[in-house]
Formats: sequence, structure tokens, C-alpha cells
Amino acid sequence: MARSQPPARVEGDEGETFFDKTDRSIVGCLREDGRMSHADIARRIGAAETTVRRRLQRMQASGMLRVVPVVDPDSVGMQTSLFLGVKVEGGSWEAVANAVAALPEVRYVAVTTGSFDLLVEAFVAHREHLAAFVLDAIGGVPGVVSTETMTVLRVAKFVYEWEVPEIPPRDGP
Repeated sequence: MARSQPPARVEGDEGETFFDKTDRSIVGCLREDGRMSHADIARRIGAAETTVRRRLQRMQASGMLRVVPVVDPDSVGMQTSLFLGVKVEGGSWEAVANAVAALPEVRYVAVTTGSFDLLVEAFVAHREHLAAFVLDAIGGVPGVVSTETMTVLRVAKFVYEWEVPEIPPRDGP
């Protein structure tokens, strides 16, 4: 028997908040058109405009939703996308992660388990830029032991409008 799934819980400044079907519908409208008005969203989902406004304010205040401009790297000349696996000296992961995150080419830095201590996503303009970035910028960070560069040849999926999946229920109590 399938159990009903409660909304995702997110702790905000004003206590516990939820991400429910109405929130999903509001975010779905914004994924279609990030400039859609509160009134248009309300009409589309069958809710009051004040409900849409209040929920958007709550989602933004809790950090659940951020509204940001998205720049397409190709359109600004950063046509080479790459991932780097970075190994660091023991205990220096935080300093290395912060230094790498400060580089303008870098869009994403994660501390990971597995073969690498950090996973980095970056964009460069051309082969010479790639060499300077990997050898000098990343290689010059104190604490970097080694890197492995993976150049993206083709992208099979890349979406800005990631949809929050339903969280499956846990087995047991």
C-alpha cells in the first residue's frame, strides 16, 4: 500500500515551512517564465494572488528559492566546459575549496568522497585559457596535490529549471 508523502520540510527563520503541491505549482509557472506576475500565476494554479505572493516571499526568505539571472557560457565566449577532480593535502580541503571557488572561471565546487576531494565545474574560452586555468590557477593553489581534467564534449542534459522530485517514503518507523 502506498503511503501519502508529506511535503518537504525546510527550516526557515520563522519556524518550519513546507514545500507542497501549491509551492510546486508556483515554481512550475516560474520555470516556464521567470517574470510571470503573481496575478498570472494565481490564475494558472487557481489560487489567490495574495497566496502566491506570500508563498513566494516565504520560499525566498527560507532560502528554498532564489531568483537569479542565468548567463549562457557559450554566448559570452566561454565555450569549453570542464570538470576537474582535485586531490588536496590532508586537512587543507577547506582552504583549497575556498581558493578554487574564488576563481572567476569556476561555477561549482563540491567537497566529495571517492577518488577526489573536490569536484569543480568551470568554463574557459580556448585551449590556452584551459592550460593557464588548470596549470597556473588551480595548480598554483597551495594544498593542491593533483588534478584530473574532464572536458565536456557534448551535453546530454542541462536544465536550469530543475524540478524538485517527490521524496520517497522511508521504510520502517
